[in-house]
Amino acid sequence: MAFGLVVDSNNVLGQVVEESGKYNVRISDTSTVTMAKTGKQMAVLDFEVQDGDYVGGKIRYDNVVWDETSSEAIDRSKKSFNTVLVAAGVPDGTQLTDMNQFVQGLIGQQMNVSVEWEQNNKGQYNLAVKSHNKFDTTGSKPSGIKRPEGAMLPNNNTGSSFGGAPHTTQTSATGATFGASMPQSSPANNTGFGGFGQQPPKQAPQQGGFTPGQMFGQQTQTNPTFGGNGQTIEIDDKDLPF
Repeated sequence: MAFGLVVDSNNVLGQVVEESGKYNVRISDTSTVTMAKTGKQMAVLDFEVQDGDYVGGKIRYDNVVWDETSSEAIDRSKKSFNTVLVAAGVPDGTQLTDMNQFVQGLIGQQMNVSVEWEQNNKGQYNLAVKSHNKFDTTGSKPSGIKRPEGAMLPNNNTGSSFGGAPHTTQTSATGATFGASMPQSSPANNTGFGGFGQQPPKQAPQQGGFTPGQMFGQQTQTNPTFGGNGQTIEIDDKDLPF
């Protein structure tokens, strides 16, 4: 049979996560570092669902803000960032010295996130990350709760046309230290650092580990910008999850 089809947005693989719930995810290489409008440094984490009905689906813009306005704010920030690192399996005693190291070290790692529908200041409903937990070997668990009927959808138009130049995204540099992108391994060998491959059928998902002695996020970004287009993200505090 010769190639032929009609484009149908209702007949695609896991591009959109349609339910709140708890999902096993991998941290995507589109994650970046930016500044909030308040001037606070912020990590913006993107995730890709690794199993279940929404495998391949994206959960975007999990904003983790570093706040130094008071000693109490610094303590809260440390707890927030530690929660993400522990959920990703980063061992106690690992030292981080800058935000780029935090983001680059997390790219490719896995965890489980709880997400709920939340309305932003533009009236749009998006899935907001409410908690970070360790990878669930029993799999992702959608809640059955979908975006409110008739709710305004987010504008995800990238401005690209069919047949045009491919859209490029920011990727991490190659290398053997923690924080560099690693080649995908086969599902049967899904046990090493950053070596998470596709989920094997009828097999509980496995979480990748960390190689002893690796330096966390050694490979850092230079002049980080979202999507590599040279523009800094400005995100209103009202859109932050905490």
